[in-house]
This record gives sequence, structure tokens and C-alpha cells, in this order.
Amino acid sequence: MELRPASPPEAFRDSLARSYDAAAASRDEMGEAEWRWPIAEAFLARLREAEGSRLLEVGSGVGYTSVWFAERGIDVVATDLSPEQVALCRTKGIEAHVRDMYDLDFPEKSFDALWAMNCVHHVPAADMSSVLDGFADVLVPGGLLYIGVWGGRDEEGIYDDDFYPPPRFFSLRSDATLRSVMGNRFAILEFDTFVPDMDKHDDGLHMQSIVAVRRG
Repeated sequence: MELRPASPPEAFRDSLARSYDAAAASRDEMGEAEWRWPIAEAFLARLREAEGSRLLEVGSGVGYTSVWFAERGIDVVATDLSPEQVALCRTKGIEAHVRDMYDLDFPEKSFDALWAMNCVHHVPAADMSSVLDGFADVLVPGGLLYIGVWGGRDEEGIYDDDFYPPPRFFSLRSDATLRSVMGNRFAILEFDTFVPDMDKHDDGLHMQSIVAVRRG
């Protein structure tokens, strides 16, 4: 797919909300890919080892991962940019809020862990540091962070042939860039890359799977 330059951030964030609103029902029917659950199991083990119990999911989608953690005894709060997806989270019994990654609007040190799967690739490179600062602010010192995202090279813009209408903005990052931008507020514990079996990409991209802790 080819990227074209994006409009100003406020415009494409509104567009993202409309994209995911339109897809909410189909995403709810589809569920989550099986490759995600071993990653969640490993993260849950770390959270329990740290005696943490309160988790924020950013970019929760329709709530399947939030439910998974809640069923295992974790106190979960979900946020998403899409009102339709937040509504579907709530039908599953999850506390969920319509929130922007730029302003999570929770008190500092509210959570022991934060889970963000396939959402920060919608944050422009120029804004990534401030968004990660916001993640760090809501975590306790030493709090755990998981980020899973497609990347492998540095480019950003809108995919005109995206299968979500309206087409979405993406900011992809090389492994080196993602490591660098996270280093200001987080210490990386694990950084893995892989291509899920269900996703046969021929564009050189891969999943970047990162476990980190808030510094300080």
C-alpha cells in the first residue's frame, strides 16, 4: 500500500474515530486473533509477579482483551477513540471511556500496567514522545507497559486503499526508532518482532512486541 501525507492531527483523529465506529459491529463478530493470547499470558504473569492488579487498556477496540484480563482477576479500565467500540466494551461489563491517547484524563499513578495493542501506529512521529509521556504519567513507578504494533521502517501517512472507510492514518517506525523514542520514560524489558501466521505480509513489515517498565 502507498501512503499519502495526512491532514492536521485533529482532522485525522476524527477520521479514525469514524473509521472504527463504522467497523465496530464487524470487529465484534470477528473476535481477536489467537496469536495475541500467549502474549497476554506472559504479560499477565509479569503483572502478577509484580503484585499489580489495575490495568488500563488503551485502544481497546470492542473489549475482548479487556474481558480476558478481567476474567483473570485484573481490575481493568478500557479506553478507545471510537464511541461505538466503547459502547460494545460496556456491553461486556467493562468500565470503558471514550478517550484520546493524547489526553487519557486519569490521575497520575492510577494503574499498575497499561496494554496498547495496535493503536500507537496511529500516533504521528512528532507526537509519539508526548503520548508515551502520558502513558508513563498514569502508571505507578515501575509500572508495566505493553505495546504491540506493526512497523519495521519509518514512514507515515494515509493508506488510500485501506479496507476501513474512511482510510486511516498510520505512523510506522523502524525497530531502532521505536526503541529510541521509548527510552525517555520507559526501560525496555523485551523487544520481539514476528509476523503472525495469519498475516502473510510481503511489504517487509512485522509486529513489534514490547514489554517495558516506567522509569523512576
